[in-house]
Amino acid sequence: MIDEKFVMEILQSREDRRDKQLDLINSHKSSLISFTLNTPGIVKDNEMYRDIHKVGLSEIKDLLIQSNIPILYQEVIDKATGIEGYLVVDFDPLELKERLIDLEESHPLGRIFDIDVFDNNHNQITRKELGINPRKCLLCNKEARICAKERNHSYEELQKEIKILWQNNKLR
Repeated sequence: MIDEKFVMEILQSREDRRDKQLDLINSHKSSLISFTLNTPGIVKDNEMYRDIHKVGLSEIKDLLIQSNIPILYQEVIDKATGIEGYLVVDFDPLELKERLIDLEESHPLGRIFDIDVFDNNHNQITRKELGINPRKCLLCNKEARICAKERNHSYEELQKEIKILWQNNKLR
């Protein structure tokens, strides 16, 4: 059963995120990284997700520092609909997206990371635009969007896999 109140919260959160992105881009006139998590179900904020977000944000910042990419602004917003991280950087958005895709694909928790990159005109840089294949499902080899649309996996299966990935990351 769909919780209509939660659906409305998610939709409002997306609209608020878009407004925040526009404000940051308009005020800084630079590339923007918008970082959230890909999480199943209606629980979007719990201790595990907050910890995974901290790891992901730390990895993003480390990548930026190692690449000598200046961080002009950063902010984290805790919400019931999931933590949101924003980093404004002075760097080419296409190359930035490529580097962040490498992070998503190489990090053990990368499949849970949702790292969006926007140019200074609020155009989102996509995998397709870079000639990179769409993201794979957390559990199988199909495209993630297809599995989500077809509901190929239960919430419990997805949640179990996220917990396994998190436990394995903590053991590293």
